[in-house]
Amino acid sequence: MFKLKCEKGLSSFSILLQSSITSSSRSSLAFLICALAMVLIYRIHLTWALFTRSIRPFDFDPSAHPLWFMVRYFPYDLALLFLCFLLSWVFSHVPIPVKNRQIRIFFTISGSVFLHLFLISLFLIHGGHTRLLFEAQTGMSYFVILELFLNVPFIELIKFVDWKDGLFLLIPIGLFWGVLLLPLIIRVRILKVSIGLLILLSSFSIIGAGFKSHDLPAEIRLNPALFLISDIVEQGIFKISPEDGYIKIVKEGELELQPGGMEYRDRVKPLKFLPPQKDHPWNIVFFIMESVGSRYIFDTSQGHPMPMSFLHGLAKESLYLKSHYTSSNITTKAVFSLLSGLYDFFHQETFGIRPDANVPSLYNYLPKGYESFLVTPSPIQWYFPTAFVKNSGLTEMHHFENLNLKTREEQHSFGRYIGRDEVQTIDFFNRRIRQVKEPFFGIYLSFTAHLPYFDYGPDYRIIQPDERMISRYYNNLNLLDHMLKRVYENLKKEGLLERTIFVIVGDHGQAFGQHHSDNYMHHRYSYNENLETPVIIHQPALFKPRTVEVPTSHVDILPTLLDAMRISYPPGFVDGESLFHHRLSRKYIFVYGHEGTISSLDNQFIKVQYSFKKKRCWAFDLKADPEEKHPLDCSSYGGQLDALRRFTGFHDASLVRYNEEMKEKKKISETPTPRLAKGK
Repeated sequence: MFKLKCEKGLSSFSILLQSSITSSSRSSLAFLICALAMVLIYRIHLTWALFTRSIRPFDFDPSAHPLWFMVRYFPYDLALLFLCFLLSWVFSHVPIPVKNRQIRIFFTISGSVFLHLFLISLFLIHGGHTRLLFEAQTGMSYFVILELFLNVPFIELIKFVDWKDGLFLLIPIGLFWGVLLLPLIIRVRILKVSIGLLILLSSFSIIGAGFKSHDLPAEIRLNPALFLISDIVEQGIFKISPEDGYIKIVKEGELELQPGGMEYRDRVKPLKFLPPQKDHPWNIVFFIMESVGSRYIFDTSQGHPMPMSFLHGLAKESLYLKSHYTSSNITTKAVFSLLSGLYDFFHQETFGIRPDANVPSLYNYLPKGYESFLVTPSPIQWYFPTAFVKNSGLTEMHHFENLNLKTREEQHSFGRYIGRDEVQTIDFFNRRIRQVKEPFFGIYLSFTAHLPYFDYGPDYRIIQPDERMISRYYNNLNLLDHMLKRVYENLKKEGLLERTIFVIVGDHGQAFGQHHSDNYMHHRYSYNENLETPVIIHQPALFKPRTVEVPTSHVDILPTLLDAMRISYPPGFVDGESLFHHRLSRKYIFVYGHEGTISSLDNQFIKVQYSFKKKRCWAFDLKADPEEKHPLDCSSYGGQLDALRRFTGFHDASLVRYNEEMKEKKKISETPTPRLAKGK
């Protein structure tokens, strides 16, 4: 009886679907109206936000565009509407070549589910694209989606979803069914209005195309769904070519992290001159400055005061790495290199966030007895190699989720940028230092120089606020300079400064539209503005004041610190080189760009880059062309290109193998030794 009722119910539902969803006139019209409403809401909302928000994508200037300028880009939306209508029409006209009623019901229901999922996906792409534009200076791209799947824990994504988001997802479904079930006469009127609206907007777009307008990035011009499709196609993920892969070669037998041969290092080993050994252990304070680029910290070219004057004075008394480069233009990989002396993977996946990341960190090299802690005002799971740090033994972490401090918020299109107040977080860090037992290892990771550049008031302004993001950035560099001074003075007041190595380093650079209109923040390109970041290491007893002009990398920090403290380490298991050598023997430093570019830089400032996205190579002579305006053909730098591609593939495979060996050693060391029975 129950089975008969179920079959009858399914049959009734199937009849309803076949009479509505698979009806070409009704379902196609409903689908078209739903898609049209979606793109109109997107364009209206985007235009309103571009003209009213304090933070705008790519420094969009409202004064350079009329309010109605967005209609000139309506053809992109029209292309999406045509695609949606075509898909709906094809779907509604494809016959089901099966006579079995149950199978026909299954196909009908499956088609309905697919249609609804397609609508929800379109809605999510439009909403997500808008949010990314204003919160991350990027659009819904292939790399963004890949980053979410590879590097962001699922539980962290869930935190950003609440019941309101669920209600939003019902909007396209409700609109679709609302149109679908309307009486015929009303549907005809809606169709006429829609066609008229399409003709009107198309006419305006043709007229608007005749007016000159500033170039805008594709993220603003294109419809979000078309932008995502074009980006996926541009990445070439449907093309399989062995030449586009990394050269993965790992020798069997003895483990090495770098390929051998004179193509990477000079034949003659350099001499090492170490500082005098002290009879006390050294404290370490690592101050990692998020998104701080070298070219901005001491800049006065625009007539404003120097943003970081305290740091400028401290650099004169310290080891100052003037030509320093990050190991990657994203934080997770960069911080991993700072704390491990190793390059992260030279591909999209981040090694430092893998749950099984067990290679040694700086903390593992330190003698037993060090108290360690980390403090940051930001949500740590999104851009910090938390798993690697925890596995190395540094478990005391104070961050946005567990700090009971004032919250800074910046309202944006679909949400907020959230971080704890930087001033209060520095106070917390200083209190933690006052409570610590020596020796200690403390890490502070700032957030103030990261988008959205919160305004902390007139006390920290060197530029009056305007519509440019770089103005807010300079002001926040000044705030950061004050925070550095407070940490320095706290160490001095507590009598710890003379026994502390104070390491001040940026994780990566920051861009403000140089080279390309969409080159904002740090992760879009691998130009110098994205990669250059300062390093100042202050401890007069160990580091004589000097400026290092040769190119250095994040991977050099760990061996340099270990040499300064007279702590031994296996040179073959770090990628960096100690700066206590009288000269550097390595020939290149390497960088992974999140946009899919690998780079190498030699000691003569020849920068060779290969893009897997563009499938081509280019080079810059940074001495002759420091602004990277004249790319060179790679034919003159074939040896450096071969070394770059061989190193990246070899290193990725070797890092995995090294990690497996360290996991096995850790497993053995943690296994309890069986106790012998009494009398034996």
